[in-house]
Amino acid sequence: MNAERGPSATYGSVLVLDSDRDQAREMARQLSRQNWTSVLCFNEVMATRTLQHNRFQLLVMDGYVDGVDMLKKVGSLKSLMQDTPIALMSFVWKGAGATQKVREQALQAGADFMLPKPVDPTELKILLAETLKFHRARQTDFHVLVVDPDVQLRTFIGMTLQQVGYKVSVANTMEDVLFDHNLGLVDAVITAVLIPGMGGVEGIMQLRKDYPHIRTLAMSEGINDKIGAMHVLAAAKDAGADELLPKPFVIPELITAVTRMAKHRIQARNEEAKAALDPTKVG
Repeated sequence: MNAERGPSATYGSVLVLDSDRDQAREMARQLSRQNWTSVLCFNEVMATRTLQHNRFQLLVMDGYVDGVDMLKKVGSLKSLMQDTPIALMSFVWKGAGATQKVREQALQAGADFMLPKPVDPTELKILLAETLKFHRARQTDFHVLVVDPDVQLRTFIGMTLQQVGYKVSVANTMEDVLFDHNLGLVDAVITAVLIPGMGGVEGIMQLRKDYPHIRTLAMSEGINDKIGAMHVLAAAKDAGADELLPKPFVIPELITAVTRMAKHRIQARNEEAKAALDPTKVG
């Protein structure tokens, strides 16, 4: 077993099952370039042991591993995973008709996606986007990430949101967010604007660029008598913040803003679910 990790924020983790080690490592490199981590397994035994102790957002496996037809193994592998989709890699030699036949065989066997070989980076990017849609469509919690260097404030916000039913994570800085959190399954980020390092404005811009599904709420106090909270928040709005919250604020203002973000995300999630939960479609 081998692991490959990208240098920046990750969308999630992929288990790659392929007895061709060079091909598996190339897949890991492609995943890393698209900000996904990967664990490589070169036989079914390794994969089974790994799945028993780890959770992945996606299993990508070759159609044949050590000469074994993996279509016949989809069911047993699925029993080891908690709602983890399977993408089957397969060569298709005879054009669109053969491609559709392979897709139908993969669907009947229980696979969720089919990835033609040799793997094209664009096809892989589409698969990874569909994987996130797959998970978001099944996600029941609204996941909020709170970013503020003030421990007491972010703890207070987190506890308040948890009490009304939201799933909450916290972070000290935007650097912590972008390097240490699985942002592919985060729905909203609440961030202070005036924070050390990257800062809230630049962080919001980065989130808008790399994670467009995430809603953002910027909060800030004023700097002095001339530069009030709304002046600071105007920069966050220009960066793409969906909600603005001047400090100090009261709990109803916070809850109302988060409720608006949750409503928007749930609507988007429902639209994604129409495709992701369609049993007649294989990616």
